[in-house]
Amino acid sequence: MDRNIIEDNQSTGSIRNVAHYTKIGNLANFMSKLNIGWSSAWATPIQFLNDRLELVLGLNTIMRALRARTPEQNIDKRVLLILTSLLEDAGRTETDAFQMSFSGNVDDLGQWRGYGSNGFGCSVVTSSVAVWEVSDVAGWVIYDKSAQEIFANNLLDNLFRKLGDKIIDFEIPNIEKILISAAGFMKHEGFRSEEEFRLIKFASPEDVHFRESGDRIVPYIDFLKNKSPLPINKIYVGPGWQLHDKPKLEFNRNHIVQAISRILYARGLQNVPIEPSSIPYDPK
Repeated sequence: MDRNIIEDNQSTGSIRNVAHYTKIGNLANFMSKLNIGWSSAWATPIQFLNDRLELVLGLNTIMRALRARTPEQNIDKRVLLILTSLLEDAGRTETDAFQMSFSGNVDDLGQWRGYGSNGFGCSVVTSSVAVWEVSDVAGWVIYDKSAQEIFANNLLDNLFRKLGDKIIDFEIPNIEKILISAAGFMKHEGFRSEEEFRLIKFASPEDVHFRESGDRIVPYIDFLKNKSPLPINKIYVGPGWQLHDKPKLEFNRNHIVQAISRILYARGLQNVPIEPSSIPYDPK
């Protein structure tokens, strides 16, 4: 897949810290090897996330942009057929867009509530550029409707130009991946506060595993398998532990902070700072 077709119009922007909010217990899985950083991370297909319009919103936006094009504009009707199929089809592993979400807000109450164990989790901070380097495609999610329309039109211009110049081959799975990836960067404006930086990867069927999540079965891949590890710039302890106003010595003695410190020490990452959330949120 030619990631530039998407990223030409969806810039990763400047180097920024981005955070993944998770359970405290996942830290040991993230740092599975000595002295190399964040070495393991699971990504799940976009269709299995909590936004019930995932992909559909983006694919419909691209479809509207395609149908609005004039006869004078460069159009390949095969793309229309592929879009129609994607909107009607349940999908398949070869074109599942496995994603992992990061936020530009490294200490945000909404993120703590939604993804950080209601404040009892942690926020693992890394670099947006490091995430981009281990992805098939990555960038900032677009929430504004007019910006989504511009993105969809620019995507089609780029796609049809490269197809016409034979810079990319017209193979259905290849075009499907481009359209699915682009759709994955458009979300309902109600999620705007998440300020999401999204990683997307595609996988071979043999790399896909399955796990139970509540009452669902969820496919996943380890997107860092055979990849360079992500740096860990900082770890925030969630506000649920009520550590934001503790003196440094008392903070360091807290059992959660001591556990995180020991994980970091065991993995040769003892220089990674641990800080409390600054938010005075008490979920109890």
